[in-house]
Amino acid sequence: MIPEKILIIQTAFLGDLILSTSFFRAVHLHHPNSEIHILVNSGTESILENNPDIHRIWVLDKKKIKVNIFAFFSYANQLKRENFDIVYSPHFSFRSTFLSFLTGAPVRVGYRESGFSFLHTKKVSRPKQGPHEVEKLFSLLLDSEEFPSGRDRRPFLYPKQEEEVSVEMARKRLLPNDEGYIILAPSSLWETKRLPEEKFVSIITQILRKRRETVVLIGSKQDLVIESNINRLLKIEPLQMRDRSRIISIIGKTNLRELMVWISGAKGMVSNDSSPIHFASAFNIPTVMIYGATIPAFGYGSLSTKHKFMEVDSLTCRPCGIHGGRECPETHFRCMLDQNTVKIYEALEEVLG
Repeated sequence: MIPEKILIIQTAFLGDLILSTSFFRAVHLHHPNSEIHILVNSGTESILENNPDIHRIWVLDKKKIKVNIFAFFSYANQLKRENFDIVYSPHFSFRSTFLSFLTGAPVRVGYRESGFSFLHTKKVSRPKQGPHEVEKLFSLLLDSEEFPSGRDRRPFLYPKQEEEVSVEMARKRLLPNDEGYIILAPSSLWETKRLPEEKFVSIITQILRKRRETVVLIGSKQDLVIESNINRLLKIEPLQMRDRSRIISIIGKTNLRELMVWISGAKGMVSNDSSPIHFASAFNIPTVMIYGATIPAFGYGSLSTKHKFMEVDSLTCRPCGIHGGRECPETHFRCMLDQNTVKIYEALEEVLG
């Protein structure tokens, strides 16, 4: 029997791709003899390395095909020559649906709410609120009573041995004691999903004064301004020198796979609604997740066994968008400015147990 060739198109943000890895595994288990190809947005592909559920990774440069229609159709022709039997399209953009159609696969599965959904041969409803994102993904493949549970519901990420060794050496060099570390992720792609730096500083100082772990700040090179603001604010905090030695930053100093290993070894995490949450879910790291413009009902919350959601419930303006935005539409930004950092710290204590 000739194995099926399956393509899964997931060109969304990094966090969406990480959450999709449990879907990739479910597809592999459902089609055990299939050859599974994954199509992702350029810059996110490294996170899938070493994944035993994937046979080939295709990388799409969205910026290139946006300005060059010929490049788009050339790419589509490459996919068509693969003769895929099934295409799953968890991403619901017009581009992804059209690309799925151009593969010529006889079975093309996607969401009823996606752009150009009439091009799918099988359509599944995707509610905007309610189910977690992983349930929405599983619905493309399975009936609800068949959805994976427990460990199979969380993301699957696979560090390489050399990456674990490299990060372990860095931890030995940077951490001042053997008490472990707590990760703080103060950034997000969208400004209205970011807790202000001064509130993160308040959380940091509470951890340093009341606990013995090191605080590790994470982020990309684009977050160096946030790091600078946090360092500036920390200078005026009345902390003892031995406490100041227990805060380090690896912002802009790791690639995605090194970041994965750092997160996998943490005692806990405090993060905005952003991709670090999903890294932490893969390794079941206790997590406190801070919501501003968005809400847990959108389905992108932590899947770790121990987690807490922190949000200002009294605001009628929430949510103001599925991704948040660049600035508060109401101009007051109370969804973050009214967050109580003492309660956030208490939530961290609770998940750390």
